[in-house]
Amino acid sequence: MSLYPLIQWTAKKDNLLRALLLFVIAVSFAACEKQEFPRSICRPTESEKMTQKEADIKVIKKYFRENNIDTSSMQVTASGIHYFNLTQGTGAKANLGDVVEVHYLGKYLDGPTFNSSTTFDSSYGGAKPFTVSIGAGGVIAGWEEALQLMKVGEESRFYIPSYLAYGPCGRGSIGPNEVLVFDIKLLRKL
Repeated sequence: MSLYPLIQWTAKKDNLLRALLLFVIAVSFAACEKQEFPRSICRPTESEKMTQKEADIKVIKKYFRENNIDTSSMQVTASGIHYFNLTQGTGAKANLGDVVEVHYLGKYLDGPTFNSSTTFDSSYGGAKPFTVSIGAGGVIAGWEEALQLMKVGEESRFYIPSYLAYGPCGRGSIGPNEVLVFDIKLLRKL
């Protein structure tokens, strides 16, 4: 008896199994491409960011109005950051790519004045100032933008919309969609 017919049948069976397996894999990949996976709430769409920006600007303006804060010298960026220069800088302007040293005080928008608001972070208690590489992504987007508005020696107060801070998920003690206030003093460029 010859084994040749049995070998041919086994080879055909293997080829059939391989073809079937490839078909199943191809169908699985096609199904994955069509399936929409839920996106993370912590990564809002551009549309959601713009909606939040509008809400944050209303919160900032309401805070100024309810606490009789003089906004005559306030400046506003296109992204919605509201800021005051507390001390004019006389040094070089900070730019994207610069490494700078700063001191800062971060507060919530929960008191009638900056001094009476709750502090959530500060560099003043540390042994040395905080070092930031502008544009490297080591700080919130609001800081990246704010630092580029400053000159060495300048101190400014920035009201940063939540979508440029920690967004809908917050971080640590900072709640979701929370507007933050920072006093930042640009000490020097490194």
